[in-house]
Amino acid sequence: MTTNLNGTGIDTYFSAALELQVRVVERQRPLLIQVATAMQERIRARQRIFIFGTGHSHMLAEEAFYRAGGLAAVVPIFSSALMLHEHPEFGSRVERTPGLAESLLANYHPQPGEMIFIVSNSGVNHLPVEMALAATSHELLVVSISSFAYALVAPLSALGQRLDEVADMAIDNGCPPGDALAPIAGTDWRVGPGTTVITALIWNCLITEAAYQLKSIGENPPVFISLNVPGARQHNEGLLAEWRSGNPHF
Repeated sequence: MTTNLNGTGIDTYFSAALELQVRVVERQRPLLIQVATAMQERIRARQRIFIFGTGHSHMLAEEAFYRAGGLAAVVPIFSSALMLHEHPEFGSRVERTPGLAESLLANYHPQPGEMIFIVSNSGVNHLPVEMALAATSHELLVVSISSFAYALVAPLSALGQRLDEVADMAIDNGCPPGDALAPIAGTDWRVGPGTTVITALIWNCLITEAAYQLKSIGENPPVFISLNVPGARQHNEGLLAEWRSGNPHF
């Protein structure tokens, strides 16, 4: 048997991921600017920006929280039951269980006018949609990041709504149904998920735009600095002092 060692898989995934990134950003540039503007307005008003996801989508909340180059105004909504490191099958059931969103959100004492990002690739699972509805009831600005194409073919939960339908602003991650980008010859399957790459790109485009907007109006963006950079510890301690009261994870 001859083994394929020519890098075709690398080229296929890289090409698909690159095309996806360009398409998603360029087609939604006005929307992304609008979302980033809403972010900088909340930061300037010293309001919080929440972020929530279940399963692999929770990784964007990790990406957004307390990291070099990230914003101190961001508050992740974490629950270990919704992550993958303890019991992935249980987490999959939990994200389809009704009645959890309000109690999760209430732990963070959301205030009217604050903002929340909700990430869900399929855009149909019960808990992310329920979280969007709960956030709306608390008068938060709701931004979703999901695959519009996936949501059109995935079965709806008992709520009968898609995440992009109930959000104030909906960003399309552009991924195909099922997420994976690269076809495997001779099978019906694909390999190489796209959502982690593309949602991280979207998020970091947004925080960079928000930071640039803040600086353009004379505000210093609350950006964490790597502790390996001289002066970073004092800088970060100042940010923590300013934002700790609204973030139970600090």
